[in-house]
Amino acid sequence: MQTKIVREGACKVHVYEGKITKKDPVFFNPEMKFNRDISVACLKVARKMSSETWVICDLLSGCGIRGIRYMLEVPDVEFALLNDANPSAFEIIKKNVGLNKAGRAEVENMEGNVLLSMHSNKFNFVDIDPFGSSVPFLDGAARAVRHGGFLGVTGTDLGPLAGTYPKTCLRRYGAKSLKTDVIHETGVRILTGYIIRALSKYDKGFLPLLCFCSRHYYRIFGEVKKSRGCADKAVAGLGYLLYCCKCGRRKYSRFNNERCECGAEFDYAGPLYTGGLFDEDFVQMIEPMDSRMEKFVGVLREESKVDGMLYDIHEICSLNKVETVRRDCLVSCLREKDYSASGSVFGGHTVRTDAPLSVVVECVGKK
Repeated sequence: MQTKIVREGACKVHVYEGKITKKDPVFFNPEMKFNRDISVACLKVARKMSSETWVICDLLSGCGIRGIRYMLEVPDVEFALLNDANPSAFEIIKKNVGLNKAGRAEVENMEGNVLLSMHSNKFNFVDIDPFGSSVPFLDGAARAVRHGGFLGVTGTDLGPLAGTYPKTCLRRYGAKSLKTDVIHETGVRILTGYIIRALSKYDKGFLPLLCFCSRHYYRIFGEVKKSRGCADKAVAGLGYLLYCCKCGRRKYSRFNNERCECGAEFDYAGPLYTGGLFDEDFVQMIEPMDSRMEKFVGVLREESKVDGMLYDIHEICSLNKVETVRRDCLVSCLREKDYSASGSVFGGHTVRTDAPLSVVVECVGKK
């Protein structure tokens, strides 16, 4: 197959021509540009938080575009290791590193876990962007990322995490998934909970800094601390989402066998992470690259200030048999009642608020 040159961010890379499929000799997905843009922006902030010499690992590099962008666009990344087990990918990554003169970059052709096992506590940042689940690589990444480092994880297996294939989720993540009106936040929390458990085995705590869902994938970016206390604190944030299919009430709990106030039994998802998905200070430091990211970061900054539950407006209106209401109207109503409220990056028709369900219902009823 012939290659063509694609430009993205500060780099240009050779990719194979023709329709893009997972059967390509080297997989490259242009629809993941936003993921890469956000990751570059996050890594710029993370780099400012550290005074160490930085070594990063792009574990599943494909054509190398993600790792090369990190080298070119993130200041003071001293060394990058770009790896892919596919021999064809290995060759094209080397070609692309040379094309971009991407600083001190080493290219490897190894199975991901073999590479990670050779670099215990070495990397300041490990990026895992697989085609499918990140689970096979998280134990290795837990050992390879150092104290004060960062971890970026993508998951494209939304079916299991979002409740379509609960048996697969239980088998793969050791958690029960559940179809609710906020399935993608639940899926992100299940994945985050798994990351926390993977790192805690090595006395490392994982603190989420930014998590979101975009179309066909989840993305989680967080900080790693080598400390029993930090690991214990992270694990203490694990629990269950309790959800009432009758009235729409939801809550987080350490237990999964409670009864709803309306009298119905709660269904549940988990174990999963029950804490905040965004760090307000970290989010405020992100610098948007374009109009799409500017809109996303604007919503993110507002949402990071709210410690509350996520609701889907359409579902709440449907359960209470009222016409749907605009998100900005619902947010305004909740704020007028002295509750925190914002839109959410988990969907244009979702609202995060610390108001109880009864107040949310009252506001949607006002139209």
